[in-house]
Amino acid sequence: MAFIDRAAVTFDLWKTLIFEYGNKSNSSKRAELRTEYSLDALRDFGEPVDQDRFHKNFVDMAEEITVGHDSGTDAHFHKWVELGLSRIDPDLPYRIGGSGITHVGDAIDKAFLDCPPLLLEGSLEILNQVHSRGLLIGLITNTGMTSSSAFTAWFAELGLLPIFDHMVFSNDLAIAKPNHLIFDLTLEALGVIPQRVIHVGDNIHTDVAGAAAVGITTVWVSGSTQTDLPLAVKPDFTLQTILELLPIVDRWLGSLDR
Repeated sequence: MAFIDRAAVTFDLWKTLIFEYGNKSNSSKRAELRTEYSLDALRDFGEPVDQDRFHKNFVDMAEEITVGHDSGTDAHFHKWVELGLSRIDPDLPYRIGGSGITHVGDAIDKAFLDCPPLLLEGSLEILNQVHSRGLLIGLITNTGMTSSSAFTAWFAELGLLPIFDHMVFSNDLAIAKPNHLIFDLTLEALGVIPQRVIHVGDNIHTDVAGAAAVGITTVWVSGSTQTDLPLAVKPDFTLQTILELLPIVDRWLGSLDR
């Protein structure tokens, strides 16, 4: 049930709140650890796999996942793990079974936790300030080869977990932004109507266009992006980093019927 007096801010994750070292879209070190830990996990099940073949296969699949997100599609985390293993050897997932797939998934998550991205300095304070304005906070993220369990554990370490009133991960739902369903489900869980939500994200297509399509006010985190080309969808607000967010939130709040 949606309550007309509630309001919320929803956030994207990658390149909005968290970043790779050197602003790289993928961490090569994490990919190396993912391969190392996963091969150890497979050896536990008596399945030696060529290192280069595993590494290339899962790097390619991570890119495939990102491409799928643009059309609003995803799969459950362990389904991606199973698919990746089947591309190495079609019978491999059957030989190791569900417990083996889970074991490899745990290894992939361990690589993330041992080599995490960076939380933007100052963003935790911004989130707390947003909460102090009586606003609910949601997270809507398109995830790659990392489970929601790993993100949740990492958020707990950072002190982020208590801030979010609801979190949605694309590889839990097997749908991704800009699919309207991922926004609809988040708003339903928060108990808010689209007209009283503002979404903050870096991707014009998945974040801005996706949120705007369901009637949500949008904030584009442009980062260092500079372009003279017209945007496919015009955001309601634009900033470089979320450290500039509070004046926008206050202005937006002032426009609502409280």
